Amino acid sequence: MTKNLKRALKEQLLPIWNQPAKVNVGKHGLTEAIFTAIDHQLASHTLIKVKFLQNFESENLQVDIQTITKKTQSQLVEKRGKTIILYRPAKQE
Repeated sequence: MTKNLKRALKEQLLPIWNQPAKVNVGKHGLTEAIFTAIDHQLASHTLIKVKFLQNFESENLQVDIQTITKKTQSQLVEKRGKTIILYRPAKQE
């Protein structure tokens, strides 16, 4: 992600952090349903918040985040604890 894009998105981040997460990842982990939900939310919104709940068990959260970004063709904007903000530009029609 370029610095200019990150700077442009920074204004939009505060309202996102103050909203509830669009997708919660729980004890069942990263299932196809989670990837579908994230993909669906990114189709509607360019920025979404994804929260990994306390009962989510992972050996390496960073690897899980990379898996999400690859499968959903999104980019990680910011990470705070077990909550992330993902970005995917709107598709041109």
